[in-house]
Amino acid sequence: MKSERRYRGTGGGGRFNRLRIAPYLQILLGLAILAGTVWFLARFVYPLSRNLAQGISPFATPTPIGATPVPTPSPSPTPDPAMDHPLYTADLTTAQHEIVIPEYQYLADPVVYNGMIYFAAGNYSTDGMSSFVRLCIYDPASDTHSFLALPVQYKSLRFPAVNDRWIVYLDATANGGGRLVAYNRETEQSFAFKTVHVGMPKPVLVGDVAVWIERTGQSRDKLFACDLNTLESVTLEIYDNSVAALSSPCSDGETLCYVAPGGELTAWTLATNEKRVIPTGTKVHDPKTNGTYLAYLTGNHGEDSELMLVTDDGVVRVASGVAEFAIGDTFIAYNRYDRNFVYFPADGTTFCTTRRGEEALLLTAGGNLLVWMDVTWRDKDISEFMVIE
Repeated sequence: MKSERRYRGTGGGGRFNRLRIAPYLQILLGLAILAGTVWFLARFVYPLSRNLAQGISPFATPTPIGATPVPTPSPSPTPDPAMDHPLYTADLTTAQHEIVIPEYQYLADPVVYNGMIYFAAGNYSTDGMSSFVRLCIYDPASDTHSFLALPVQYKSLRFPAVNDRWIVYLDATANGGGRLVAYNRETEQSFAFKTVHVGMPKPVLVGDVAVWIERTGQSRDKLFACDLNTLESVTLEIYDNSVAALSSPCSDGETLCYVAPGGELTAWTLATNEKRVIPTGTKVHDPKTNGTYLAYLTGNHGEDSELMLVTDDGVVRVASGVAEFAIGDTFIAYNRYDRNFVYFPADGTTFCTTRRGEEALLLTAGGNLLVWMDVTWRDKDISEFMVIE
């Protein structure tokens, strides 16, 4: 007789499924799950999504019981300091003006002093080289100009430096060298105070003292100073095979700033003989100062040059890739990639002053004036200025 095999199912719902009310219980369970889901969404998910949409943090501290709820104030936008400058809304097409000197084709080496712009002016000479033979004094407020006929024995009047009493300049030959000349604005007398054999030194004025760097040997340069009242000359520094000699000195009228032979940025008040080294931590080239601001480049006027500003808290980088810069009363102007910019140290704002589609070469700045050359077309020298307020 064959034995009967019985198998026991492994499922746990066999007996439950055989109940008649099983389908009804399953429906009730599904409805309970659905109701719980709706309650969870309404109680937690919807308020959370609404708060996030309104910018309310889900981790905000709840208002204590019994306290009066205080509405969260709307965030106030931080005011843009640039909006306080007239340059923010300035129309550059009307704010910028061309300097036209009908008598001469070329203007060079401008310097701003007491609201006037001083240029060396000239035309082509018979040998095809430009020759700057007169000093042009341009008044931007009235768009008028005058000339000062200073003695030029050699080729060109270059690099004028101006203060209330003196005008000093280089009377240069076509190949370099020449003589340094001083013009007394009170007596209207001129005299040469130094013969230059090599190069084209650029003089600066510190009161009644003219200062310049001059090549005096195959690898030696010297920083000279000459008292224009007594014509006594002294050597302030000696540069032996030092690249610091390529850096021009500057002055605010009282203090001489220059790069020492070892590369240190140095400030020397000649009247009191007070000399100090200003720590920078970077290479220093061509420092400039107006008595309020002191700035310099870290390279030789190119893409590797950074414009640095000396402050009470150290050195601050203003811009990179700077080709040239100049300092006004309240701003520092600089040129990078053929465009001029104006930086205000007081609030750190910067404006581009070159109009769209144009290219510019920064010439100088001083007081509230910015002076540049429009080089968009390259076939004509166009000098322009604008007032920086």
